[in-house]
Amino acid sequence: MKSLITGSLAALLMFSACSTSGKVSPATKEMVLWYDKPAGKAWLDGLFIGNGYMGANVFGRVQNERIALNESTFWSGKPHDYNDPDAYKYFGQIRDLVFAGKFREAEKLADEHFYGIPGAQQAYQPVGDLLLDFKVGSDSVKDYYRELDMETGIVRISYTDGDVKMTREVFMSYPDHVMVMRISADKPGKVSVEAKLTSPFAEKTKVTDNRLTLSGTWKYLPEEISWLVAKVEGPGLGFQTDVVALPEKGSLKATDSTLVIEDANSVTFILTSATSYINYRDISGDPAARCEKILADVRGKNFKTLKNTHLDDFTTLMSRVSLKIGDPVKNEMPTDARVAALKKGESDPDLLAKIFQFGRYMIVSGSRDGSEPLNLQARWNQDLLPNWGSKYTININTQMNYWPAEVTNLSECTGPLFNLIKDLSENGAQTAKLYYNAGGWVAHHNTDLWRGTAPVDAARYGMWPVGGAWLCQHIWEHYLYTGDKEFLREYYPVMKGSAQFLMDIMTVNPAYDYLVIPFSMSPEQGFFVSEGSEEAFLAPATTMNTGLIKDLFPNCIEAAGLLDTDADFSKSLGEALGRIPPYIIGRDSLLQVWIEDWKRGNEGHDMSANFGFFPGNSITLRDNPDLAAAIRKWLEPRRASTSWPTAWDISFWARLEDGARADTVIRKFFMARSSWGGIGNNLHNTAFNQSDANFGYTAGVAECLLQSHAGEISILPALPASWKDGSVTGLKARGDFEVDIDWKDGKLVKAEIRSLLGNPCTVRANGTTKEYSPAIGEKVVINGI
Repeated sequence: MKSLITGSLAALLMFSACSTSGKVSPATKEMVLWYDKPAGKAWLDGLFIGNGYMGANVFGRVQNERIALNESTFWSGKPHDYNDPDAYKYFGQIRDLVFAGKFREAEKLADEHFYGIPGAQQAYQPVGDLLLDFKVGSDSVKDYYRELDMETGIVRISYTDGDVKMTREVFMSYPDHVMVMRISADKPGKVSVEAKLTSPFAEKTKVTDNRLTLSGTWKYLPEEISWLVAKVEGPGLGFQTDVVALPEKGSLKATDSTLVIEDANSVTFILTSATSYINYRDISGDPAARCEKILADVRGKNFKTLKNTHLDDFTTLMSRVSLKIGDPVKNEMPTDARVAALKKGESDPDLLAKIFQFGRYMIVSGSRDGSEPLNLQARWNQDLLPNWGSKYTININTQMNYWPAEVTNLSECTGPLFNLIKDLSENGAQTAKLYYNAGGWVAHHNTDLWRGTAPVDAARYGMWPVGGAWLCQHIWEHYLYTGDKEFLREYYPVMKGSAQFLMDIMTVNPAYDYLVIPFSMSPEQGFFVSEGSEEAFLAPATTMNTGLIKDLFPNCIEAAGLLDTDADFSKSLGEALGRIPPYIIGRDSLLQVWIEDWKRGNEGHDMSANFGFFPGNSITLRDNPDLAAAIRKWLEPRRASTSWPTAWDISFWARLEDGARADTVIRKFFMARSSWGGIGNNLHNTAFNQSDANFGYTAGVAECLLQSHAGEISILPALPASWKDGSVTGLKARGDFEVDIDWKDGKLVKAEIRSLLGNPCTVRANGTTKEYSPAIGEKVVINGI
């Protein structure tokens, strides 16, 4: 072991003192999750941090700390064209079988000849761990405290070892592209720690002065083969992770794979990671050069400078929205104890507000310009074969991840989603041609880092050619919330391409005389044509398809008008809208799922027919009371689970303006216990470790407090009944309005609506509507009781 650095580094570094204590006023812990013990082995006991590019799960263990690492572009596989060049040969045959009512034969043919090559995609991967081994001087550690401050994105850990108070502070900086961790003691010379990097894909570890480097290449490692993740032979993405140690006083030594700090006053670790990913076609990048540039850019910056840069960025986003409900005195209880009580049915609105903010926190931590978008596990995954590959599932899950972004004032965090959509429009143009002989572009129900757009997984899941149409809703919504016309000009061709594809493949089904997508499915929900028949999935027309067309086509028409382009194309879209199937209420008084009133079978995504009610707006409570009543009847008997379907239900009840039922669903959402999930001690959904339910919950809460989809800004449309007193600030309404609301005894006290663009608005509050024409920056004030 050789000595590299001694106390002389102290002259180079200045650090801010870290003040961490559990004895804090409850009112100051509105955004804080805290615990009186380290995380156990459970993944969701750890605390997530991230900067979009990277994610980390910090466990806070006293002696053997683990910080699990992810890099947003580190996936299995390598660039690949999933398209089958022979698929179109079977398009007409599948269509004719569906039109003839031979649904199972059509599915068999699709499974055999109309899927991608291979029929499964790739998975999001862990990049490795930072392991820290501490010298613990006493047999017992006391006064342990661990917290995540969601407003700052900083994890703090403190405990007393003998007579020494030890403190750790860790965050991930988006501006500097690094993770920073400072370990300090309140007595000199008491910090001793060994740091090492590990990865299942490690090929080489080296130490250069105070820098530890681990590099490697992805290869398929699991012994088992998953039907959801295709096995790929040969090397994939290269990666490198670097960690630099900057001790104050003491000494720094190294072995071949470990940095050893002894008797320091403090030490700051700076970590970054990069891959060879350039884009979905090119993985020839140099991760070593990328890491070198990042570390060069932060060289000479001390801990205080790095922290302040991070805070300026992170708190600007997180502090925009505040939700205050419930009794803050509950903040005196550890968060895991509150989670346990919530699961038993104890009321804790303040914790519900934290869970709302946790959805926002994951967006800010996991989705930033330059990163990949949020996947099924957002940014945090430790498994080589994660559930469903931790992919981008675009028949609900990816979209739900971004439902809260605009309304909770995080529009800047949506860029990665739009980059994904643009990539899909490129690759999807090939799929449209090869599978459907159509123009425009298509994406089906799943995609991955390699932007696969061909159908995958099997007919009951993947034969759904409207994933791209749904994604385009986010483009239009972003414009509505921000008024960014240049953004709309850039992305209108993507919307148009999705509409063009549908126009090219829609045809008149002779049995119904409607213009339909010739074969599709209602996501993961089967049907029975008659008693005793086999369950089928492919259908000639689904209600969700109708909802998506009623969403995409009018949005394209309005966008083209704003941009003064494509008048003829808009006219053709308008004509097509008049020829598609209408919404139909069936014999059971529910909204039909298919053009025929078939018996419902497997109900995997049994809410998809209601897309037009939420997140779409082609069905509204006041304009379509009969359809809204059918949706209400469907909702009433539903059982809650702590997963994305129940999260979606919250928004349905909000659109029905039923605060009592929204309140019940929210309460049951966290009491549900099943394989479909629960809530972890860090507030993340446990169902398959998927993050979508968290985002769906956040969006649902926002929808209860503020709506703007029906041509008006509606204040407290579905205030949950038990949230008697409270306030929310900083929510966004379409038209680029910021809204603050106060209420007492379940009634509006005051609302302030700030116009950021000077658009006129109609406001619904206290049971009445009124029109306003505020100037840019002017406030509209609505008084209640």
